[in-house]
Amino acid sequence: MKKILAVLFVLLLVAGYTNAQGKIALGVNAGIALPMGDFGDGYDMGFGGNALFAYHVNPNVDVTGSAGYLTWSGKDALDGSTFSSIPVMVGARYLFGQGQFHPYIGAELGMHFSNFDYEYELMGVTYSGSESDSYFGFGAGAGFLYRVGNNMDLDVNAKFNSISSEGSASNYVSVMVGLLFGLN
Repeated sequence: MKKILAVLFVLLLVAGYTNAQGKIALGVNAGIALPMGDFGDGYDMGFGGNALFAYHVNPNVDVTGSAGYLTWSGKDALDGSTFSSIPVMVGARYLFGQGQFHPYIGAELGMHFSNFDYEYELMGVTYSGSESDSYFGFGAGAGFLYRVGNNMDLDVNAKFNSISSEGSASNYVSVMVGLLFGLN
């Protein structure tokens, strides 16, 4: 029992110290999503963006949460179709460096709320429809934060992402650029 109380006390001290250091940031970014493998065979380059929450656990570690929107247009046999996804992810990143420039590596996991819209013509008749589902996803990548103003960083990153679906996966590489704003 004493060990549990000691651990709780240390956690409260760390939480209080972290909160006093102004460790919360919000950001937005936008960029491209390059489909890979079978996903790339059926879809062109995608576009999208997301909103990011970061909690600085210590000077080198952030816990992150994000929500966004990505969309891809079909090509060849999937021409006329659109695949879109709303990723809701949580993760962490490790920051290197000091001063203005902070390279980082990170990983995240969560859910992709996806939608597939299609329209095609067969023997003069046009067919269309839409299917929605949610899938587990994960991502891992690297990037950097560059201080551009008081409590404002440029955030540039590239990340491998995977959306798992019924025995297969839709993989893509995202390249995003945005701004991260410190709140306190």
